[in-house]
Amino acid sequence: MATSSKKKLAEVKGAALALVSMYEEDAGSGFENADANAYAIPFLAILQSGSPQCKKSDGAYIKGAEEGMIFNTVSQEIVDGDTGVMVIPCYYKRTFVKWAPREGAGGGGFRGEVPPSDPEVLANRLCQEGKDKGRLIDSEGNLLVDTRTHYVLVLDDNGAYQPAVVSMSSTQIKKSRNWMSKMNSIKMARPDGSLFTPPMFSHTYKLTTVPESNDQGSWFGWKIETGAPVVDAALYQAAKEFRAAVSSGEVKEQVPQSGNADDVDF
Repeated sequence: MATSSKKKLAEVKGAALALVSMYEEDAGSGFENADANAYAIPFLAILQSGSPQCKKSDGAYIKGAEEGMIFNTVSQEIVDGDTGVMVIPCYYKRTFVKWAPREGAGGGGFRGEVPPSDPEVLANRLCQEGKDKGRLIDSEGNLLVDTRTHYVLVLDDNGAYQPAVVSMSSTQIKKSRNWMSKMNSIKMARPDGSLFTPPMFSHTYKLTTVPESNDQGSWFGWKIETGAPVVDAALYQAAKEFRAAVSSGEVKEQVPQSGNADDVDF
C-alpha cells in the first residue's frame, strides 16, 4: 500500500514538472497584442461603513468585509487594516478630478482630471449652494476634487509584487503631504560625505488604517510608516521601470468610480 502511494506521488510530481517545462517553453504566449490598455491598475481603497462591499444587501458585498479594511478594486481582495500592506512608492501626481453632480442628467460620475494649472482651477470658482457649497466647480458644474495619487508596487510575503494606486483627497491630503515629506527627508551620504536624496522607490512603507473623526462624522484613514531600504536589485529595477512607465503615460490606473470605497467628504 505504501509503495503504491509513493509511486502515484512520484507520477504526479513528474507530470507537474513536465507541465512547468511546457509552460516555460511557451512563456508569454497569447499576450503578444496586449498593450498597457489591456490591463487595469487597481486602486487600494479603505472600506468605510457605507461602502457597498460591507453591505450584505448590495451586489458588491464581499463576505468578511468590514470598515477599515484595505480593498483591491481589481482583484476584489480585502486585507485587515491593522495588518496593512507593504508598498514601494514609485510616482506621485496631483490633479483635480472632475466629478459630475449626482443630481445632473448623467447621474454623476467621473469626467476626467485636470492639472492644478488648469484655468478652471486657477479661477477658483466655488459652489454657492447645496451640499457642495464651498467646493470648487468648473464652468459645466462639475466638482473639481483636489486629489493626490501615489503609484506603488504592493509587496507580498513571497517576494512577489503588483502595481496599484493609492488615491488621497479631502481629509487624506494631509497624509499624502506627510508621506511626501517622509520620503524627501531621507538622506544618504556620498563617498565624499555630501548628502543626497535617494529616489522615491528606494524604501518600502507600511500602509495600515486608523479610525478618524471630526465634528462632521467618523471614518477610517491611512497610517504610513517608513520601512526598510529596497536591497533586492530586481525589485528596485521593477519599481524604476514602473515609475518610467507611469511617467511616460504608458500605463494608467483604472477609471475611478463615483463613490470609491475610500471617498470621505469630511
